[in-house]
Order: sequence, then structure tokens, then C-alpha cells
Amino acid sequence: MRLNGSVQITRNHDQSYTLVYAPFGTDPGERPARRFDRSRELEQFLAGPLQVARREILAALVALDRHGSYVVSEIWLSSDDVTRHGLGSVWARGAMPGALVGAPALA
Repeated sequence: MRLNGSVQITRNHDQSYTLVYAPFGTDPGERPARRFDRSRELEQFLAGPLQVARREILAALVALDRHGSYVVSEIWLSSDDVTRHGLGSVWARGAMPGALVGAPALA
């Protein structure tokens, strides 16, 4: 099962970064955060497991420096990837079936 979601990244006061992956239909506030101490670690994670394009990574780093936050949309991960990369479990309180690929939305 593959999930479509977004990644929300924030720069913290100590210059570390926090990344949250939220499959669409879940509340990002209920998702676990993954911490990166250096921008290079964040950059490698975005380029590697999340397969974010280099251009988007550069835009994220500029926005994080200027504004302190950035969102990357359309991140497709399998449920195993979500767990393997320390992004929590697939299911969270408030998850909706519409977050799953191929699952019908509730009317």
C-alpha cells in the first residue's frame, strides 16, 4: 500500500530541523517528528528515502533559512517505508480512508 502525503519541515532555534510526514487525511500534529541536527543530514534524507528532487531541496533550504518552515507535497511512501525511516506508523488517530491510494472517500 502506498500513501500520498506531505512533509512539513521547520528550523528550530538551535539550528536543527524537524521533519513530519503526514499522509493526506491525517493531522500533522499527531504525527511523530524526526530531528536532524545539520542541514546536510536533512538534505541527504530528502534526496534519499523521500526521493525529493534536487531543485525542491534547494528551495526548501532557502525557505527554511528565510522563513523557518517549508512543505513538500506529493510524497509517496509505502507503509513499510514510513516505519523504516522513523516517520511513525501509517495509522494515527484521525486517519481517514481517503488517505489510502485506491480507498474510496467517505461521503
